[in-house]
Amino acid sequence: MSFVRAFVRWGCCTATIASLAVPAYSADKKTKEAATAPEATSSYYGPQPATENIDQTMYARIRDEGFKHSHVMEFGGALADGIGPRLTGSPNMAKANQWTCDTLTKIGLENAHLEDWGEFGMGWQQINTWARMVSPDPEPLWLQAAPWSP
Repeated sequence: MSFVRAFVRWGCCTATIASLAVPAYSADKKTKEAATAPEATSSYYGPQPATENIDQTMYARIRDEGFKHSHVMEFGGALADGIGPRLTGSPNMAKANQWTCDTLTKIGLENAHLEDWGEFGMGWQQINTWARMVSPDPEPLWLQAAPWSP
C-alpha cells in the first residue's frame, strides 16, 4: 500500500510541476514570423531630439491666464463652502451637478448638460444623529452616522 501512495504522490507532484512549467515555456516560445520581425517601439522609448523647441510665448500666456484670470478659488469655494460635502446620490450631489452645468454654460461652454449614467441605488443625507448614555452616568455622545446606514 505504501508503494501505491508514494506513486500517487510522485505522480501528483510531477503533474503539478508540469502544468506550471509547460504554459510558461509555451508563452516564451515565439513563432518564426514573430522571431524575425523587428519589435515596434513606441515613440516614448524612441530616440529623443537633442534640443526641444520651447515656445516661451505660449508658456507666458498660460502663466498669465493662470495667475491673473483664474477662477479656481471662486469655483472651489462655491463647491466646498456653498454646496458642501457631496456623497453620491445625495441632494448636495444633485446641487453640485446642476451648479457645474450652469457655471460651464455661464462661462461660455456650449451644450453643457447633465447625463444619466445609470442606476446607483438609494441616496443618503445626514439629517439627525444623536445618542445619550443613560447609565451609570448620563452623558451626551458625539457620533457621526456612516453613509447609507439606516
